[in-house]
Amino acid sequence: MSTQPFALTATQREMYETTFNNGYNRWAGLRMLEIRTGFARIGFTPRAEMLTPWGTLNGGVLNSLVEVSAFYALLPELGPDELPVTNDIFLQHVRPLPNAEYELTGKLLRKGRTMAWLESTAWVGGKECTFARLTKTLTVREVTRTSMA
Repeated sequence: MSTQPFALTATQREMYETTFNNGYNRWAGLRMLEIRTGFARIGFTPRAEMLTPWGTLNGGVLNSLVEVSAFYALLPELGPDELPVTNDIFLQHVRPLPNAEYELTGKLLRKGRTMAWLESTAWVGGKECTFARLTKTLTVREVTRTSMA
């Protein structure tokens, strides 16, 4: 295990800043709790719009958010020209999804030259409620003029 302090590269930091506090992630109220090589932990509290008429979290919300924790677990391993694209998700909700505080953990299982395999788990009240396995294809990231500045 490395004794060097963890830090994202400039390109990884730019990707983090571009994605984490924008769009869907911002709307969902995600909070980065921890990010390190091969692992990320994110927290969120469901918004009213995320709930079913019965007051539980809609499973489709977690279906999308498992991708977020997986992406940030992979981010510290991405090269400057790599962009991960999800091509497969296997997901199981194993407990009810209450209107409560959630944590999402993402873990990098393996990264190859063109593919990455990850797992993501949603936790509520200290118990696992959703498990997901994701496969991502690593495509070439297009560099824009703003990211070249």
